[in-house]
Amino acid sequence: MLLSAAGQPSFNVIDWAVIGGYLLLTTIIGAKLAGKQSTIRDFFLGGRKLPWWAICGSIIATEISAATFVIVPAIVFQEGGDFRYLQLGIGAVLARLVIGFWFVPKYYEHEIYSPYDYAERRLGSSVKKITTGLFLVGGILGQGARVYITALVLSTVADFDLVTSIWAIGLFSVGWTLLGGMTTVIWTDVIQFVVLMTGALFALGFAITAGSGGVGDTIYAAAAADKFRLWDLGTNPSLKYTLWCGLLATPFLSLAAFGTDQVMAQRVFCCRNKRDAQLAIFASSLSLVVTVIMLLLGAAMYVYFQHEPFSANEQALYDGKNDTVLPIFIVRALPTGVRGLIVAAIFASAVSTLDSTLAALSQSTLSAFIGPRVKSLVGKARFLAKFLSSEIGLSKALVVLWGAVLCLVATACIAIADLHDNAVDLAFVLVSYTYGPLLAILLLALLPVKRDGSGLVWAVPTTVVAIFGVSQHNLNVAWFGDSTIDLADWIVWGASATILALGLIRSPGDVRRVAVIVFGVLAVLFLHRFEIVHAAGEPEYLAFPWFFPIGTAMTFGMAFLLGKPTDGDREPKTATQGRGDRNISRKKKKKTKPKSRPKKR
Repeated sequence: MLLSAAGQPSFNVIDWAVIGGYLLLTTIIGAKLAGKQSTIRDFFLGGRKLPWWAICGSIIATEISAATFVIVPAIVFQEGGDFRYLQLGIGAVLARLVIGFWFVPKYYEHEIYSPYDYAERRLGSSVKKITTGLFLVGGILGQGARVYITALVLSTVADFDLVTSIWAIGLFSVGWTLLGGMTTVIWTDVIQFVVLMTGALFALGFAITAGSGGVGDTIYAAAAADKFRLWDLGTNPSLKYTLWCGLLATPFLSLAAFGTDQVMAQRVFCCRNKRDAQLAIFASSLSLVVTVIMLLLGAAMYVYFQHEPFSANEQALYDGKNDTVLPIFIVRALPTGVRGLIVAAIFASAVSTLDSTLAALSQSTLSAFIGPRVKSLVGKARFLAKFLSSEIGLSKALVVLWGAVLCLVATACIAIADLHDNAVDLAFVLVSYTYGPLLAILLLALLPVKRDGSGLVWAVPTTVVAIFGVSQHNLNVAWFGDSTIDLADWIVWGASATILALGLIRSPGDVRRVAVIVFGVLAVLFLHRFEIVHAAGEPEYLAFPWFFPIGTAMTFGMAFLLGKPTDGDREPKTATQGRGDRNISRKKKKKTKPKSRPKKR
């Protein structure tokens, strides 16, 4: 267990009682609010009867994950840290306006369950499998990183090893998701948001009062250390937190996150109507207030530790991983009970994000890959047939499966976290592989000029290789003897050569197609070798916010040029369409059946 400055354990039975009471109370409330989930529409869309303000709270609770709660204060606390991170919020607000005024009206033209259903309708049935596959990969990578961050907190304050903490978070998330699908997820998100805000305000208050003479002294000391610096107009593309990243790069990130990532977008589909969905997405911009509170907490902790320096144990822990400053502060400065509340808030933010992810992964898998094949898949497993033959039963089984997969990815993040400055960067880099292609596919579907999705077969793999190339450098691994090789170079060149060879083999004589593929491969190689060299001669590379417009532009450009013109909307049978819906459609067909002609006398 982490020791306080006096060398005594700080996290005690009362703190655990607070956490246990919170989990028990939230579970009971979630079960009561869930109601009966009799149809797939109830399980995945909450019956489309949830108020917009609850969905808004759910969006904020999911967006303000453990990464924001733990890492944002650490960004301000560290040497040279300040408020420049907030500039990225400009792009988030701009993206919400675009989603509300453009995306949402399109989503509500038909009853669909995800943006991937819309893309299928516009671009063809094969596109839904591509988009869903991208979401599955991006979801398990990004959310796995967030679970790792929360596990880091639990292991720091409670003497759990990281792996145990990861699987404990996964267990609770699966349980809450199984209680009642999206209805439980959204209502527990609202509760968790309240707990999260309460914990953040408690921590901020104690940081201000315990480390200095009060609010005035804290503000003065933080300002003297330049902690309140907000704007950065620098044009260096290797810097992450600049105004230009906020205006030009992060809108692509937020458009993908809120408009195409089913974890967030699924909430938009749960609203009663288009107007409620727009209100929910616009009002969720209040998440910036939470970000400001966490930035203030980082500045206040900086002042606190100037007056109350780290102990030797705490300094060693912080030097090993600077993301641990908030857990150190929790066990050092906060009183009994409040510590438990803060940890409960962090736990809540992680579970809020993970149970949302599980519901979205389950729905997407069912819709794109399983759907009508349910009976054939379970026909041989008689002992499971009764449970899995229904869409609800299969959905719950998928929740359990994806819960295990996410925990495995979070466990793998333990090994790769040291490759990045902090865990927020880790999460963003992991989702950048899929967010750009997902957004590009949706933009292609929204175009008035109608194209099919045949070009995505080339565009998506090329873009994924490009994002790997621009984000990974100097992955040196041992070779024969004392020599090393850059594994990133080998992967980029090998994948590029493979794409080019397949393009030449599969498209003989098609000059336009070959030219587009060659151009894409050259772009991959250029991005991988692109460096920003400073006066000291040390090379730096593009910051992660720019990965998102790059991925969007590459996928959109190649898919548009390689796609074929179409006649417009298709009418696919969605995999989640229930029997009741099919019966209604049959009745409609019967009503429109022409009457038989009267017999001649």
